[in-house]
Amino acid sequence: MKINKNFRTLHNVLTSIKKSLAKSTLISMGIRISIVVMVMSLLSYFHILDNLKQQTLDKLESYIMERAQKESAIFKLAEDNHTTFKQAFLELWPERKIANANPRFDQLFENAGNGTLRLIPATFLGLERSHTSASDYKGESRWISGFIGKGTPVTSNEFRNRALLSYDLVDQFAHAWSNRFANTYVSLPEGVNIVYWPYLNWAVGANSDLDIPKEEWVYIANKEHNPERKSVWTGLYYDQTADEWMVSCETPVDDENGQHLINIGHDILLNSVFQRVFDDHLEGAHNFIMREDGRLIAHPLYVNQIREANGLLAIAELADEQIASQYQSILASINHHGRKPQIIDDDKSNAFIAIAPIQGPDWYFVTVYPKSLLATPAQKTAQFIFILGLISLVVELFMLYLVLLKKVLDPMRQFEAASKLVSKGEYDLHSTLADVNNRRDEVGRLSLAMLSMADRIYQQNHSMEETIKLRTNELEKAKEMAEQQARTDPLTGLANRRSFFELGSYALETAKREALDLAIIMLDLDKFKMINDEYGHAVGDVVLKEVANTLTISIRASDICARLGGEEFAILLCNTDLHGAALVAEKIRTSLSMIVISANEEKIQFTASFGVAQLANTSEQLDDLLKLADERLYQAKNSGRNRVVTQ
Repeated sequence: MKINKNFRTLHNVLTSIKKSLAKSTLISMGIRISIVVMVMSLLSYFHILDNLKQQTLDKLESYIMERAQKESAIFKLAEDNHTTFKQAFLELWPERKIANANPRFDQLFENAGNGTLRLIPATFLGLERSHTSASDYKGESRWISGFIGKGTPVTSNEFRNRALLSYDLVDQFAHAWSNRFANTYVSLPEGVNIVYWPYLNWAVGANSDLDIPKEEWVYIANKEHNPERKSVWTGLYYDQTADEWMVSCETPVDDENGQHLINIGHDILLNSVFQRVFDDHLEGAHNFIMREDGRLIAHPLYVNQIREANGLLAIAELADEQIASQYQSILASINHHGRKPQIIDDDKSNAFIAIAPIQGPDWYFVTVYPKSLLATPAQKTAQFIFILGLISLVVELFMLYLVLLKKVLDPMRQFEAASKLVSKGEYDLHSTLADVNNRRDEVGRLSLAMLSMADRIYQQNHSMEETIKLRTNELEKAKEMAEQQARTDPLTGLANRRSFFELGSYALETAKREALDLAIIMLDLDKFKMINDEYGHAVGDVVLKEVANTLTISIRASDICARLGGEEFAILLCNTDLHGAALVAEKIRTSLSMIVISANEEKIQFTASFGVAQLANTSEQLDDLLKLADERLYQAKNSGRNRVVTQ
């Protein structure tokens, strides 16, 4: 509506021009400005096209190097993981190979009844790791399956120990690596595979006739195919057991005598490669991965053909002249410049081709960027400049006519001055617009509107400042309350575990730095569960609050007291030795034993057991003190409860 109104106003103004001087001046200026606009638009097009080309080449160079590094990172990470696994295996093997493997091997592996052995289902569904006490709980192992093929030396103690150590290290490392790799596995050259693969029980799906030593992911690591004994990569292949396309990294592990012990493996699923290659691309461009020998690894147009060819699809087999031409250009550039990131100006396909080698497998990451993408923004920009020039022409003619009329220039200057005052935050415009305030035409009404707008802006800014100040105060209070709640146990008002470790770590470092004594008391209410079970949790909460009150009044302001969880509390005593801490603990123990609580017309008394420890050397950490105090606490429990143990 406003645009139409402006154009109607312009039309009325132009048709009202009656003097020949005004008409000739407007026509002459219009022709000259039109020529300038067209010339500038043409020059802008070629300038922008040249700039876009350089920007695109810079962007392509940066992008291809970044993507190649990103793709290489996963392959390099696989090799680094294998190095860690290999070192761990070789460190443990001298001791493990002479151990008696039979009891544990027979416990973990079961006869499948077809000449093969498999890990028991519990290793995949969930098997609790061995531990000595509740405080030494090691968690649950899962997602591991194992397959021992026919003809393997299953009666050999050394063979069994290799399988058991492989299982233990897969259990130790694989979960931490699962965020980057679909699986982690160890194969034995005799025909064994132990696999960590979340939600995929590989061994259950493996055929009993599976000849593991003949699989590519095993034989590429043997001494015949890998005499250098380094990490190697398979080609693309289909794993029928997993029903997945993948490429595998295999690292052989030999002992000091050269005996081939195991192979460490990671699989990179083709679907994940496809997703990274196809989804993350420059707008209008497309990516693909190929080998220097012409094998196509991943291409958005030939996903099905690659799968149908079992990953052995060559570019020469495709009836696609464009990709064949691109491959020839890539090959020629590699032969000329070597195996490094580079950009090819390929006139045959009318595109820029960026290539970079992927470290690990013999792959190249390729980005094809059509040159037509450059012309489109250049044309649009030139069109925008041309249209902007035409609009400028109309505005210039309109302003020229207004200047000729000599009736608007001065008011416009006053409005400009008023606008500058508003931009500076000064809203009193009455003196600035005094000359136009009394006019009864559009200029006068505009002046009144500007005055009204300035007054309204002033009021709104003032109101907004007050609102922001109020909201800021509310946010500060909410922040302080949230921080307090995050560090305080809501039931007892004591510090919580998080706050205890923050304050305690600081106190510990201060004691070490200033060579001060530091002691810790851990206490646990005796038979607290019986109180909860017999009188209810509400009474249990009252007991906990009474304990908190007793602790608070029994220690100094410089000491740190916290509820670590449940009925367990901890006190960190600054500048206090073991003897002093024991006295404090005994005082608290006596005070607690004298507390009487009424519940259900009954009188309840309770006791607590205490463990006390002292900072002995500067290498100890807060966890070490807590562990030692906890051990002494459990000695107090085991010794009859309601007592303090210091050693």
